Amino acid sequence: MQFTPLIPANSPLANLLQRSRYWQQLDAAAKRLLPANLHPHFRVACIEEGALIIHVSAPMAATRLKMLLPNLLPQLQELDPGIARIQIKTRPHNPAAAKSKNFHLSERALNSFEQTAEKVAHHPKLAAALQNLVKNNRNTNNN
Repeated sequence: MQFTPLIPANSPLANLLQRSRYWQQLDAAAKRLLPANLHPHFRVACIEEGALIIHVSAPMAATRLKMLLPNLLPQLQELDPGIARIQIKTRPHNPAAAKSKNFHLSERALNSFEQTAEKVAHHPKLAAALQNLVKNNRNTNNN
């Protein structure tokens, strides 16, 4: 869905969208110039004081880019004449923190599930799932 027609031409939001599109295009152009196996490991961040800043997620990719990019500087300068040099910055991905279990079933609820499991014994998969739920939550509540 395109929101561009809804945004006034000279608004800060339009300017932000235009800059965002520019960085996406520059990132895509840089990726076209480099080997495909490096694509997931880097992204163009910005141009700062004439330096094209590229954020890299792995030291291996940073080393490889440092070897390849000096030869590609003229091609990158064709995309943006403001690029005088290239700077690689390693920015490792921070893994998402494991979510902790934040709910507990009361002993009364666990007893109710246990009784239900006995009553639905004629549905072995459902009964086993309920017994498993009770077993796992009793272990968690005891710890």
